[in-house]
Amino acid sequence: MKKIILIVFVLLVAVIGAALYYVFTNLDAIVKAAIEEVGSQTTQTAVRVDKVKIALTDGAGTISGLSIANPKGFESRNAFLLGAVETQIDIKSLTKGPITIDKVIIRKPQVFYEMNKDRASNLDSLYKNIAAATAGSTSKNKPAAKSDEPKLIIRRFLLTDATVEANVVPLNKNYTLKLPTIDLKDLGGKDGATPSEISGQVLDIITQRALAEVKRAGIDEKVQALKSEAQQKVDTKKREVESKAKEKLKNLLGK
Repeated sequence: MKKIILIVFVLLVAVIGAALYYVFTNLDAIVKAAIEEVGSQTTQTAVRVDKVKIALTDGAGTISGLSIANPKGFESRNAFLLGAVETQIDIKSLTKGPITIDKVIIRKPQVFYEMNKDRASNLDSLYKNIAAATAGSTSKNKPAAKSDEPKLIIRRFLLTDATVEANVVPLNKNYTLKLPTIDLKDLGGKDGATPSEISGQVLDIITQRALAEVKRAGIDEKVQALKSEAQQKVDTKKREVESKAKEKLKNLLGK
């Protein structure tokens, strides 16, 4: 019996050791897959990451080539390109939770704003997707929450030197705008929040700030003015046609 117990114990140690080895040697790939899965659920578009590099010894990590695709109906491939993302994790929090991330720094990201020929905005569409995905648990549009999804706290989130590349199809013009620095503290609150909730909150804020810059540049007003001008031309043409029709009718009646 003792030998059997010993054999079982050795097998358990071997299995656990193999599992831990897999996790630690494949941690970068696991994190990459998690970011793509949670991000895609939150935005309801394709989220892709080129590379993840995490050093567990000091808690430092980098995420390279993070992109968020545009919703359907827009020409541009992406809505966001975040480039390199630097993170610093509190190693001690990995064993007690919630997992605490001391900082997330994103430098020189690109936001791509597009207004298509139907005057629909990609960021408006993306904002609606995020709002639907992060709505209350009773929302029919919210992805099913995972019971094993960890809770996170982000002490500081910094996004700096961002640009907004705006393509306004109705105006046939492109604009380059600067996005003010976004500096957020204590995301997830005291008890932490799921990655889905935090990513939704962050993307919501970035999207809203980008839309505010587009509005500040007067792009919406210019499009509205173009729409009004086009409508005036249509109305004028309509009156001309009606006038000619009335004139022809008078001639036919001999009046």
